[in-house]
Amino acid sequence: MPKMKTLKSAVRRIKITGTGKVMAFKSGKRHQNTGKSGDEIRGKGKGFVLAHSEWARMKKALPYKGGK
Repeated sequence: MPKMKTLKSAVRRIKITGTGKVMAFKSGKRHQNTGKSGDEIRGKGKGFVLAHSEWARMKKALPYKGGK
């Protein structure tokens, strides 16, 4: 049986927690932040749990990161 391939774009965008939840991170924090408030910039630093309907597809993209 050949090795399963990890989708590299998914590795950079999502993580799977120890309990099996799939988390992503908010966009819009990298540059052009001068017009944004500090609360907005800090809020974009936090991750969020993806919808449960997305989990199976994301876990398939990460076969060796808890994606069983």
